[in-house]
Amino acid sequence: MKDNGPLFLGIDLGTSGVRAMAVAEDGRLAADASAPLAAEVAESAPGYHEQSPLAWWQAVCQTLARLGDELRASGISPQRLAAVAVDGTSGTLVALDGEGDPLRPALMYNDSRATAEAELLNEVAADFCRKLGYRFQASFALAKILWLQSHEPDVFRRTAWFVHQADYISGRLTGQPGVSDYSNALKTGYDLVEECWPSWIDGHWQLGERLPRVVAVGAKVGVVSLRAADETGLPPGLPVVTGASDGTAAFVASGVHRPGDYNTTLGTTLVFKGASRKICGHPDGLIYCHKLPDGLWLPGAASNTGGEWIAHHFAGANLGELDALAAGRLPIDCLAYPLVRTGERFPFRSGTAQGFWLPEPNDRAARYAAGLQGVALFERLCYDVLDEAIGSRGGDIFINGGDSRGGDVYSTGGGSRSDVWMQCRADVTGRVIHRPACGESAFGTAILAAAGATGCGISAAIRQMVRIGQSFVPNGQRAAEYETLFDRFRAELTRRGWLHA
Repeated sequence: MKDNGPLFLGIDLGTSGVRAMAVAEDGRLAADASAPLAAEVAESAPGYHEQSPLAWWQAVCQTLARLGDELRASGISPQRLAAVAVDGTSGTLVALDGEGDPLRPALMYNDSRATAEAELLNEVAADFCRKLGYRFQASFALAKILWLQSHEPDVFRRTAWFVHQADYISGRLTGQPGVSDYSNALKTGYDLVEECWPSWIDGHWQLGERLPRVVAVGAKVGVVSLRAADETGLPPGLPVVTGASDGTAAFVASGVHRPGDYNTTLGTTLVFKGASRKICGHPDGLIYCHKLPDGLWLPGAASNTGGEWIAHHFAGANLGELDALAAGRLPIDCLAYPLVRTGERFPFRSGTAQGFWLPEPNDRAARYAAGLQGVALFERLCYDVLDEAIGSRGGDIFINGGDSRGGDVYSTGGGSRSDVWMQCRADVTGRVIHRPACGESAFGTAILAAAGATGCGISAAIRQMVRIGQSFVPNGQRAAEYETLFDRFRAELTRRGWLHA
């Protein structure tokens, strides 16, 4: 790290806390700080999830104070900070008054009260949905706005701007509320193709100037105000750059920068984002595309399957010991679809889908190994659907050599810490899987800050700042056995009516 080089600050707002990272232009971490959110998400009714935006700001201020202390303790002046960007949860909605203050608690990303409004949007905006390749869901911000218009008309009337979680914090930093980026604005119905608010929104619901001004991801939108500098400890006049949704920020942190590759986050669930030169969708609305200003579209989707089965079946277990046992059992002749809850959303949509283990494992090590393998088999199925939607065998997608099935995977999330699981996933999918040295959303947002401050472009900033910690290459000796297991797995899902032949 250069002794006097610039540092770029990324702030990540999660459900339970805030994290900030100061990153050098070569990708090395100069400081890392976090703070919990004082206010938990409230659930006043089934499907209602709300949180105080003021609690976000308080946690941001605490985090930045700690980050400043960490910098100074390392002999680094906060004056070396060259730009700051913020990411937040996708679809979270904040109603602001004319002073930029919240009028009510935020409707969180997983708030599902606006079911009827989402259905209405899909009727009114059918052509728009076909164009953008997705369907509105109750969790989308635009559906929540319409819910407020119908159920809380006084709040709607007093609202000057409907913004998103990251927008609110950026507005507090600059003192200029009402600005968003087109990653966060996607779920509010922003037209990413034409880069404007579609006329049908105002034509039907008269939202007028309540919708924010939208700019590109990684664009400078202002500087840290004197008031915000006093509250956060940031240098006044520090450039503020637009961030993105937390998922897009994680994509940036993963290292993906070329068409055909994927970022897959393996946590409680599986979340996918690919890179393509063209917008794409799915006839059943299973896929939607974010966008980066470098000309990359990010077709993505999320499954209900992931690592939740581990906490369900192996709570308190030593996962390192289980990994060692599983390594000797793979491949295993057990088909597992380790879905914990009822219902699946990708690569097929079913409200009745349930997990299974065939045959039922007779010991813990077998169950664990089958679960690791089952997620990998399911992940391969997801790539097949994504590849078809993207057209990954087409001319504008680069495929790695002739030995792999498709592009590389840059894997993030807690499940990616397991070397055994990473190798299993590489063997099953036939793809090289990379684990970045730092796959945190705050790191990705720092990259966006660097791209906005230097003007180098997001792809160039990714190449310069992301380091790969380890790569896992498919073991060809296991390919035939996994191919047979995958065919049986797909046939079982089809037999149960969840997957079409």
